[in-house]
Amino acid sequence: MDIAICWGAVPKGIKINALLEHAARFSTDTGLTVQLFDAAAIAGEEHLRSAALHALRAFERKSMRSSSVGMEMLLYASGRRQIKDAVALAGITDRTRKLAAVIAGQGVEGKCGMLLKSLGLARLSEAEAAGGEDAVARLGIPANGVDKQKLRELALEQVALLDIER
Repeated sequence: MDIAICWGAVPKGIKINALLEHAARFSTDTGLTVQLFDAAAIAGEEHLRSAALHALRAFERKSMRSSSVGMEMLLYASGRRQIKDAVALAGITDRTRKLAAVIAGQGVEGKCGMLLKSLGLARLSEAEAAGGEDAVARLGIPANGVDKQKLRELALEQVALLDIER
């Protein structure tokens, strides 16, 4: 299964329920899994890719904690076992200004632009959107003075720990 990571700017005044509805419609129309995240809670692309791969593996092994691959991605990205906690930590809210999206399935190439357009978002780069040290702090990992590479490693460890805690 292929994975694409998208980053976008959320305009002020946009309704989060509308974003979620458009993402669900895009998912249905394309047959792809789409999950949205508050980019401030994401350390970078590797963090999301790892969460997506863990979620897809859980789906294949029939060991998911949730009822959808997208929600499973949110659990892994947040490092939380409870959906409520995962949504509070890494889900999109009315305060979300930068968004990350994972698209998973066959033929995801070129779909980021389509998704962002359907959501009415301007494309951002990973460097412009990812939360970095603040994201790792949100995950509950102390990261004082840690370099960017180590931050990514800490976020990946948080994703992997969810499997160990089963």
